Amino acid sequence: MIEIVAAPDHVLAYRYSGTLTAEDYDRVIAALEDKLRRHAKIGVYADMTAFTGLTLEALAHDLHYALTKLGQLERYHRAALVSDNAWMRGMTKIAATIFPVIEARAFDAAEAEAALAWASQPA
Repeated sequence: MIEIVAAPDHVLAYRYSGTLTAEDYDRVIAALEDKLRRHAKIGVYADMTAFTGLTLEALAHDLHYALTKLGQLERYHRAALVSDNAWMRGMTKIAATIFPVIEARAFDAAEAEAALAWASQPA
């Protein structure tokens, strides 16, 4: 499941829990597109401390959508990931290296408030 959480209007903030489905992902895409229509640059905050997995269909939606946005990466100012999972934190570092136009940073679960504040800083 994905829950959209309160954040400044220029930030898409959500919390994953359990197994992510394609329907969950479609809700995030709709929220993300709404933010992109209203703001030239946005921040993203993802709390994945309760994330346990995703369906194959959700993965397909994620990959397809990500490919459509490759030409717009400069619109994503900052991306904060909250997780105590070592491989997710490692993937964040790799993504920051591959896509240097986006500031990406991983935070421990205890740093969730700091992560949202960091993602919310204006471009």
